[in-house]
Amino acid sequence: MQTDSNARSRGEILAVTGKGGTGKTTTTAIMAKLLVQQGVRPLVVDADPPVSLAYALGAEPTKTLGLFRKKLIEDPREKRRIADSERHMREFIYDEVLMEVGGASLLVLGRAEGPGCFCGINELLKFGIQSLSDKYAITLIDCEAGIEQINRLVVNRLTTLLIVSDASVKGIRTAEHLSRVAGEYAVDGTFRVGLVINKAGMDIHPLEKRAEEIGLEIVGLIPEDENVAEFDLLGTPTTALPDDSPCVNAVRGIMERLKLIDPVG
Repeated sequence: MQTDSNARSRGEILAVTGKGGTGKTTTTAIMAKLLVQQGVRPLVVDADPPVSLAYALGAEPTKTLGLFRKKLIEDPREKRRIADSERHMREFIYDEVLMEVGGASLLVLGRAEGPGCFCGINELLKFGIQSLSDKYAITLIDCEAGIEQINRLVVNRLTTLLIVSDASVKGIRTAEHLSRVAGEYAVDGTFRVGLVINKAGMDIHPLEKRAEEIGLEIVGLIPEDENVAEFDLLGTPTTALPDDSPCVNAVRGIMERLKLIDPVG
């Protein structure tokens, strides 16, 4: 359930993005885990078609927006049922697509069924995020890799854009591009941008210098964590990581810095 703490009373919408393989899904799953531990039920959006976040949370994605849309397109009875109802489409998504897993509410995009582009399903995703996020103190969105969803205005209202990068100058440049696209073309209003460097080594001074030059705030460093590699190999949900695991401690520090959770102790 949600709390009334000042740190969480603003209706936070946080999108986690970055290029593929940087660890954004792992980061999002740990954030959800830590919120639940503090008594907050977040809305967690798996906006990546491969549904990696659902598995990281320990969920089998049996209900997705893609399947919901497919049913509406292919089954005239379903289309009539919803069209003839006095209920808002938001309520159908809430009742028939949203999943409850580990103390969080999970909205899964899923893949588009059949040929064609993602335009229709992305519009449904955009509507789902906009209409459901008002019900939650915090919404976490695990975006697909790259700038596509931000550039297509799927995620157009944020309080925080968290960009996860690997420990390379190329990664920092990609983060700069994502931040610029969001700020200039896609996201309405003002929002905070934070850079997270994943698998950070001992000497990241050149990366810190580059981030400072382009005006990106580094809000946290996540070290290499052998637990993550082992869990990925075995298919164990990310949320089962020990509370004292290095990456969990690092993400906890990031969330405390962003005032998404209360400091422990």
